[in-house]
Formats: sequence, structure tokens, C-alpha cells
Amino acid sequence: MFSFDIPAIDRNCAAFYGLYNATGGNVRDMCERKIRHTSEVAKNCRLIAEKKGLCGYDCDMAWVIGMLHDFARFGQAVRTHSFVDSVQFDHAKLGARLLFTHHLVEDIVPGFDGMYDEDKTVMEKAVLHHSDFDLPDDLSEREEMFCVILRDADKLDIFRTVVESGAEKVYGCSLEELLRGDISPRIEAAFYGHRPALYSDRVTKADYLMAHIALYFGLKEESSRQRAAEQGYLARLMDVRFADPAVENRYLAMRQHIKI
Repeated sequence: MFSFDIPAIDRNCAAFYGLYNATGGNVRDMCERKIRHTSEVAKNCRLIAEKKGLCGYDCDMAWVIGMLHDFARFGQAVRTHSFVDSVQFDHAKLGARLLFTHHLVEDIVPGFDGMYDEDKTVMEKAVLHHSDFDLPDDLSEREEMFCVILRDADKLDIFRTVVESGAEKVYGCSLEELLRGDISPRIEAAFYGHRPALYSDRVTKADYLMAHIALYFGLKEESSRQRAAEQGYLARLMDVRFADPAVENRYLAMRQHIKI
């Protein structure tokens, strides 16, 4: 029966990241942050899988999917100096193509050809759909399970990344400037609807912060919501005070919908 060689996969991922060591300045910083993010998402994937009571093989596969999910981000940083996706550069779709159509995964996962075809497809679809707003309706039960695990794990580490990186790096302005702004009605509606905010609805800098907070509503697993509370990063994101009293009052009402 196939099993994942976790130490070898870890080494192979490190070798892949090493290809970007020649970069400098902001791009180097972006790549280093993405390496940390990848590692944390993989850990989150394993923890969520373990909380679900999955077998050792499935917990290993969840970790591997976490390690693979953002492979295209490194090339995106070099080429565009940004992590903003576009029609020309969708990191999830490109990552799935590089790994599974162009067979890069075979250089990362020893013995990949010996895996069940079903699980190869599970891994591909998890990478492909991890940044979609909604999952497609045609996924198998197993495909959907691993997609949810990865998407929850990714959101959990986005909270950490935003807190540790700071407003200047993430939003391009100081936190003080951000908190002098307003919150758009569609972003506010997401909180009352208990759903993530569409990134296309962001107008103000404050909307960007609110959209990151609203990722909480996209967490599907109870263990993920518990972990969000335990980590403390989401609470730190929410611990802000808007300069305009009217905006502050609206925000205080919004944040009541997040139960941590």
C-alpha cells in the first residue's frame, strides 16, 4: 500500500523553495513569508484531519496538500511582485496545472505514480479550488472533505499572516490611516449574513481588513473555529477602533456576529 515519505517531501519542498534564493528585496521577503505560510497551512491541515479522526494516511495526505497548495505563489511574486490574482495569473489554477498537468508533483512526492488515481484527483482538486469563493457542486464526498480541510487551514493562517505582517505590508497604509476610513455596505452585509465577503466588494482600505476578518464565516469545521479562537490572531485583527464614532458603532455591531 502507498504511504507518504514525509521527510522526503519536506526536503523536496525545501529544494523547490531554494530555487528562489537568488531573489532579493521585497520579492525575497514575499517568498520567505510564503514559505512560512505554507508550513503553517500544512500543520493546520494535519490538525484538522486529526480532529476529524481521519486515519494516518489521510492525515499525511492533508499535510501534503497543505505543502503543495501555494506552489505557484513563488513564481507570481517574482513575475508580478504581488500576490493579487488576476485573469492572467490565478495562483490556484496555475499551481494545479504545474503540479498535476506538468507533473511537478512527481518531483515532490516520491512514488506519486503508485497512489490511487482517486487520491491523485483529490489532491489536484484541493489545490485547484482552495481559493474559490464557493466549491463546485460536482465534487465527490472525499474531494469535498479535503477541499474543506485545506480551505479552513489556509484561512486560519491568513489571520496570523495579516497580524504578523502588519497593515503597511498587507494593505499599503498605516493602521491609523485605515481606521480613519469607512466600511462599505456590502462588506457590512457579509457580517450580518454570516458569510465571507467578496473581495470584489472591497472599496476602502478598511474593507480589506473587514474582508480578512469575515473569513471566519467561511470556516466549516468546528475544530477550525475553535483553533481560530485559541490562536488569538483573529481577536487581534478585530481589536481596532475606528476614528469616526458612527463607523465605530457600526463595526461594534458587526463584530458581535463573530463568536470567539
